[in-house]
Amino acid sequence: MSPRTCIAAILGFLGVVGTITLAQPVAAAPTCPYPYVCFYNTDELSNPAAKITGKYQVVTSGWQWFTGSAWGSDYVVNTRNDDVAYVHMTDGKVICVENNSSYSFVNDEPLRYADAVRISSASNC
Repeated sequence: MSPRTCIAAILGFLGVVGTITLAQPVAAAPTCPYPYVCFYNTDELSNPAAKITGKYQVVTSGWQWFTGSAWGSDYVVNTRNDDVAYVHMTDGKVICVENNSSYSFVNDEPLRYADAVRISSASNC
């Protein structure tokens, strides 16, 4: 290969490399790890910007009242295999979330906010 051909090949390669752009990573919703019950600020399935606002793991006989960012969450995910999660709402309603499932509060009528959770060792609601 002649020096001129070699230089042309190198310049051509550098031109291709120079036009390659790296894609920006998409902000993915954090995944709720097993064995937690996680609360989100929005529906994690439809919004990649969803953020976990609270994670709970302990089975209790009473309510774990929210403090800070978990209060008013819009979405809950229960990753536990054998336990249900009872979610207490500000108006007193209690919603049971089966194991390995989720629930969105966004379209509840009237509008409610989650304010406590109780994880139960019961296998179903």
